[in-house]
Amino acid sequence: MELLLRGLIAIGAAAAVSASAWRLGALTARGAVAGTLVGGTVFGSAGLGPAVVLVVFFVSSSALSALPGGGARSRRGARQVLANGSAAALAACFHSLDAFAELALLGAVAAATADTWATEVGVRLGRRPRSILTLRRQPPGTSGAVSLPGTLGAAAGAVAVAGVGGWLVPGLDGEAVIAVALGGLAGSLADSVAGAGFQAVYRCPACGTSPEVARHPGCAERALRVSGLAGVDNDVVNLIATATGAAVTVLALLLV
Repeated sequence: MELLLRGLIAIGAAAAVSASAWRLGALTARGAVAGTLVGGTVFGSAGLGPAVVLVVFFVSSSALSALPGGGARSRRGARQVLANGSAAALAACFHSLDAFAELALLGAVAAATADTWATEVGVRLGRRPRSILTLRRQPPGTSGAVSLPGTLGAAAGAVAVAGVGGWLVPGLDGEAVIAVALGGLAGSLADSVAGAGFQAVYRCPACGTSPEVARHPGCAERALRVSGLAGVDNDVVNLIATATGAAVTVLALLLV
């Protein structure tokens, strides 16, 4: 009975946060459902501290994306929510079984935060970033492109999550906080490497744009893939980043 009540409270709280985000235009309806699933799993399985850390990621990322200079703001859909939150939710499911699960959860959230902050800061302040693999200049916002402001933004995001986690999650010592920050930064770098090396790049012969998917809004023509792997879009890259953040966090603590 206690477990059922805790689950209902967790789902209710996650649904309230997700519904608010939907009403504010940060999530689509399906994104709100996915947010309820992810948030409810983290809250119900890992407790209030990790759930608040997850909310910190979402609120800070949404606030940064709403700042001027970043282009058109779009609602996060279900795929985006799951790409950024499923690794944390999976780690939360093992919270009571493995002592490292909580660290993996925080590392995944730190990576999602670092990657989002890097993108939002880099687009606004990075001017002409460079590909992390070829070092060639790229337009701002190009997947796999990095800049000094964006990298500093990634580090700030990782440290912010690590600090909030150290404050709210019981039992986290200084070494664990450092491991979470390192995992978050590593996840952001993994996102850049995967984005530059594997993410599919398309070009539309009709409108001349380079969308992230073949079927893109505002154009009836199907864009052609010119590089990268079919099926590897930004959501897949984000999933790689969060999984890397979780893994590196645990490995960093083991090696300390």
